[in-house]
Amino acid sequence: MRNLLLTFILAFAFVNVQAQLAITEISYNPPEAGDDSLEYIELYNKTNATLDLTNYKIISGVVYTFPNVALRAGQYLVVCNKDTSFQRVFGFMPLRWTSGGLNNSGEAVTIVDSLGKEVVSATYSDKSPWPTMAEGTDGDGASIELCSPDANPNVGSNWKVSTFDTGIVINNKKLRGTPGKINSVGPCVSVPDAVVEVSSNVFTPKDITIDVGQTVQWINKGGNHNVNGTKAAYPNNPEGFGNGAPSTTAWVYEFKFNIAGVYTYKCDPHAALGMIGTVTVKSPVLVDDFPLRTIAIMRTVDGVGKADSVNKKCTLVGTVYGGNLRAGGLQFTIIDNNNKGIGVFNNSASFDYIVKEGDEVEVKGTVVQFNGYTQVNVSAVKLLSSGKALVPAKTVNTFVEGDESSLLRLSNVAFKDISQWTGAVSGFNVTMTDGTRDFTIRIDNDIDLFALPIPTGTRFNVTGLLSQFDNSEPLTDGYQMLPRYKEDFAVVSATFDIDPNLKVEISPNPASSAINITSSEFVTEIRLFDIQGQEVLKTSKTQSIDISNLANGIYLVKASTTKGASFTKVIKQ
Repeated sequence: MRNLLLTFILAFAFVNVQAQLAITEISYNPPEAGDDSLEYIELYNKTNATLDLTNYKIISGVVYTFPNVALRAGQYLVVCNKDTSFQRVFGFMPLRWTSGGLNNSGEAVTIVDSLGKEVVSATYSDKSPWPTMAEGTDGDGASIELCSPDANPNVGSNWKVSTFDTGIVINNKKLRGTPGKINSVGPCVSVPDAVVEVSSNVFTPKDITIDVGQTVQWINKGGNHNVNGTKAAYPNNPEGFGNGAPSTTAWVYEFKFNIAGVYTYKCDPHAALGMIGTVTVKSPVLVDDFPLRTIAIMRTVDGVGKADSVNKKCTLVGTVYGGNLRAGGLQFTIIDNNNKGIGVFNNSASFDYIVKEGDEVEVKGTVVQFNGYTQVNVSAVKLLSSGKALVPAKTVNTFVEGDESSLLRLSNVAFKDISQWTGAVSGFNVTMTDGTRDFTIRIDNDIDLFALPIPTGTRFNVTGLLSQFDNSEPLTDGYQMLPRYKEDFAVVSATFDIDPNLKVEISPNPASSAINITSSEFVTEIRLFDIQGQEVLKTSKTQSIDISNLANGIYLVKASTTKGASFTKVIKQ
């Protein structure tokens, strides 16, 4: 390696490596047993000047940082697994990578500059259209070689098995490869997207339409012709192209169109005779694999509770409620402004998102249904904003499918059997009742309530997110309310401290959607009670309070200050 480095330390001007360095040969599964000591990667300088590779890195495939290395114009450089083994076989000392090995099934080999910017990357494979074992590589003896340094290294058909026999036999396999030398394969076989025949003073076809990134090939079938689509000839062309002066040889010319638009070109000697053509290049039609949808649309079910959107991909935007219920992955709920929610789930990935209630997020994924519960198996999560206001909980006296993943409140319920509060390792269920109906409350082991004793009190207003665990059709049972934290258990109180000097005004009254509260003292908390004395709303807001989810009727508004409280009647209509 020392001798090779000395060879490369030259007093030539250095140039930018970007798009000038090529990966031209890979030996990823030599015919050895054990650690594949003859694995190697060959690089090539495509420029006419010296390239400075100092502190460039191979960051995928294997790990290596280049030392003070310069690569002359048209010169090859080899980095290998074991330099001494390589030297014994190929006769020269290469560079040796630091760690790792090339995957026999294929992977990306990526090189970045000293600032971490990608210089070149080739993702090889052992499956067609890449060369396979049947063609002599992947353990059968041959390396794979790029047909041309200018060819796309990520196109499998541009790679071929080496045809050069080194004279070395390993495990009854002939070792074939050209590390550090010009490749034995080529030229590249071009497969154009469209072909235009040039003959008899006409382009055939005269006008063609292709997509951005496609290639057109012109073939001269006879006559003195050329292709002239230069900007000098047609200034309105998005970019210029052409093959120079007219010629009678059997020439072939190709051009890849990377800019959308209409291109006009001509044959210079015969343009006056109408030998003019056009190429219309269309922008690709982008199909969004994850179209933007609403939570409400993706949450609908059929008559037996099956989600209508199972296996459909979507992008959803909603506000996070509660915390993350899955260690090492994601499991939380997002809800829209109308209290329509859906579960968000990934078994192991978090996408660098830390779940926080009140975050507005965008999630991309596929809708699935697990034991009746509809959720999005996400592949991406993006934080849009934080501190979003939460919707008021919807007061209910029964659990139904339409409220799944919504924020709900049960009023004036009691524990049916306090022995159910077990603190079990994976979480536990308790039953609460309003005296007529029973409700399953799930205490997940990821919330603060799990480690606490059972809340003290006789009756409670309980808030939580509605989940479901029903493994048989119809999927209309097994509903569970999941409180988010200890504050979701509010004790129902029948006694109040009244401050006779506190003056509170509510407007409008009657009201249908929101009420505003003004008072003579600073109000720290507002609580609403129905005529049975059950709490239905609790908030620290005093400016505008949303009561649209409450049933019509008469309510008592308790406004609390540090001195005491005041009660005012409000009518919801």
